[in-house]
Amino acid sequence: MTETAPISSPRDPHYTLTNAWEFADERLTLLGAAYDPDSIALAQRLGVGAGWRCLDAGAGGGSFARWLCDATLPGGRVLAVDADPRHLTDLPDRGGEVAQIDLVTGDLPECAFDFVHTRFVLLHIARRDIVLERLARALAPGGVLMLEEGDGLGVHEEMPGAFGEVWRAFARSTETAGADQAWARNLPAHLEALGLVDVRAAVEIPVFRGGSPMARMWDLTWMQAHETLIAHGVAPTVTATAQAELRDEQRWFYAPPTVRAWGRARSPSDAS
Repeated sequence: MTETAPISSPRDPHYTLTNAWEFADERLTLLGAAYDPDSIALAQRLGVGAGWRCLDAGAGGGSFARWLCDATLPGGRVLAVDADPRHLTDLPDRGGEVAQIDLVTGDLPECAFDFVHTRFVLLHIARRDIVLERLARALAPGGVLMLEEGDGLGVHEEMPGAFGEVWRAFARSTETAGADQAWARNLPAHLEALGLVDVRAAVEIPVFRGGSPMARMWDLTWMQAHETLIAHGVAPTVTATAQAELRDEQRWFYAPPTVRAWGRARSPSDAS
């Protein structure tokens, strides 16, 4: 049975980049194009497949949730939740479920999923530790929690040119709004503190060419954050220069590191 929650136009007070922006659909599509291949490869390594019950928390544009539908249905379950699920309306046609849930204040099913995933969501939520606990509680015995989050790890201080200047101001603006650009590096310890076992983690620094999907995604991010960047001291000419750099196919850039951490909820067999 599939169920689609009523879709309205809320501004999520806990998240620094909202889905309500006019170009958010394009930005989220580009983000999926840039990051889905690595997300999918890791999920496959972790065994996600036919019959798995899956939760995608903060599903955003829904590209990863669509892959989960293809990988696990029929026979499994895919629940995609977001505070503003306007970009997820096609999932029920694929056999998935959509729920409009605020991850900080809303209720998630407990002990219900074999796989729980979130990507680039928790670092933007000021009360992220509460959400992380809820995600861990959503795991069925033996279920896998897979987290993907950005972290500066000192790299953004070395980013050259206007792109680096704008990114540093953007990072400051997100932290003013409650984000923590240094939180993800401690994800393995957080998962172990929640009682998960077989915890592992990896870090990747994406390198991309100007004019690529990732470059366009950052270009749109600067558009969405334009007024905020001005408030944090970035002249519009600097932002425009950074956007021109991102459109130049002769340039190469590196993005903030992506920390991927995963762990498994204990099962009865762990006690034997």
